[in-house]
Amino acid sequence: MTAIAITPPPAKPRIDPGLITGALPFVVLITLWALAPTLSDIPAYKLPSPMKVWTTFTDMLANGSLLPDVWASLKRLAVGYLLGNLIAIPLGLAIALNRAVAETLTPVLSFFQSIAGIAWVPLAIIWFGVGQGSVLFVIANTIFFASIYSTVIGVQSIPQVLYRAALSHGASRWDVVRTVVVPGALVQILVGLRTSMAYGWRALVAAEMIAGSDGIGYMTLEAVQWYQTEIVILGMILIGILWLLLDYTIFRPIEKVTVRRWGLMS
Repeated sequence: MTAIAITPPPAKPRIDPGLITGALPFVVLITLWALAPTLSDIPAYKLPSPMKVWTTFTDMLANGSLLPDVWASLKRLAVGYLLGNLIAIPLGLAIALNRAVAETLTPVLSFFQSIAGIAWVPLAIIWFGVGQGSVLFVIANTIFFASIYSTVIGVQSIPQVLYRAALSHGASRWDVVRTVVVPGALVQILVGLRTSMAYGWRALVAAEMIAGSDGIGYMTLEAVQWYQTEIVILGMILIGILWLLLDYTIFRPIEKVTVRRWGLMS
């Protein structure tokens, strides 16, 4: 008698509890937003309903007026991010390798890192005029100082005993950089990459509002002139959603592969 193999039914995909927990506050917020007109005397032009904003979103997608602004913002962010970090990380490593130079420049880097990106906009307009040059300068500048500061701090946090151990085994200066400095500072460098992206995203939107000619920030500020509050709110929602997508698709996977894998996060 031949035994019949019974194949178990495929397991149902489980919903990540974290997604439910993370979505719950948004559901509550949207519900309160929808109920706001009935709970208060806020006029519709000041706080349009979620349905009005959704309709505006679908209409702008259909007529092709939304995606060019979203693409313009993302493209500027990518260019500014690459420019800022390609300069900041190598320069930060070079500065941090000399303790005296690092101790001298760290307060200066901390000073510039604390200046909000929007504070550079007036100066950027004077230097580059209104348009693409000013916006890119503000983004790259904001990302540069956030990233270089984290890189220097990361190298400074490496225990001196690791340097002495490498040198005692005959390691050259390049070997020390490759086997001690870069791995030892990598976690802080990754933090800097993530933080600089967040700072750069906020600086981008602010710069587009003041000095831009397109993009999400420009779209949002232009809508204010016509009291199109639904577009203003849509722009704010897009800013938040796009950042969440960037964070979850780029930095969360990197975090899982590196930081959590090394046991440095619970």
